[in-house]
Amino acid sequence: MKLKVALLSSLLLMSSAFANTLNLSRADIQGISWVDMNLSDQRSMVLSDSHKFQSANVVAAYKLPANQGALKIRISSPVIQNKTVFVPNVLVLDANFNPSVEYPASQFQFQQERGLAAAQYQTELNLTPTPNQDFVYLVVYTTDQDLQGTSTVTHPAKLLAKAQGNQPPSIPDLTVQHTLQGKLDIEVDGAQSTQFIGLGGPLFEMKKSEPAPQVVGTASQANVSTSAVQSVAQPTVQPQPVAKPKPVEQSTEAYFNQAVLDALKNNDVNKAMNLVNEAERLGLEEPRKIFIKNISIQK
Repeated sequence: MKLKVALLSSLLLMSSAFANTLNLSRADIQGISWVDMNLSDQRSMVLSDSHKFQSANVVAAYKLPANQGALKIRISSPVIQNKTVFVPNVLVLDANFNPSVEYPASQFQFQQERGLAAAQYQTELNLTPTPNQDFVYLVVYTTDQDLQGTSTVTHPAKLLAKAQGNQPPSIPDLTVQHTLQGKLDIEVDGAQSTQFIGLGGPLFEMKKSEPAPQVVGTASQANVSTSAVQSVAQPTVQPQPVAKPKPVEQSTEAYFNQAVLDALKNNDVNKAMNLVNEAERLGLEEPRKIFIKNISIQK
């Protein structure tokens, strides 16, 4: 009974955070027209005011495969004619449309013009869906606060002077307005990652300097199978001496504990050992204790 209450409270917390982020109800989200994307897929979208979804500044929504391993997602929003730029934020939803991970605008780096690449906001997301999910979803939006801001772009004359090895002229840089107009580029590829999508922790914000393992989905989904974890586990038998990371969510540790037990029940010792190694890289000690205890029992 207590577990049910805890799970219900968690769901209510996620729903509340989601409403505060985008001002959209679950019915609104399910009514969005999702853009289907596959691995090794690229899409570009020219943005305008028509992309604004009801009361929220949602401009794009993508449906990504969650049953083909880890995902590497590159998102960029270039400056248009040195006048305007769209400042992206991203919300990741699991297969059941539960909010899981938020990447606010602060997670996007602003890169000045380089070569043929325009000045742009860009980031890379690395996600690993947990088992029993066919799709996960990305919602790209901006906030009213973002729309009130501006960005500074290096004046083209300065860039030209630097490229020619000359002293840049003493002229002011350009101020670029944040608007709903712009362009959004997204690229999806396979990846090796430990940011798990499927365990159902509450919505939280990534730290810019040190990404933490990410979780999208429900705990029941993660306990069904360990195949997705095996796809990202390192083959090394002994853990390498690395700095111990910061503590992770309890749900992540519970996932690894159960995954190790499941692997041993299936007599897959290699998979169990790989899971133990991966858990220790995240600073988890309990999975190794479970491994040693159950190996001793089997012997």
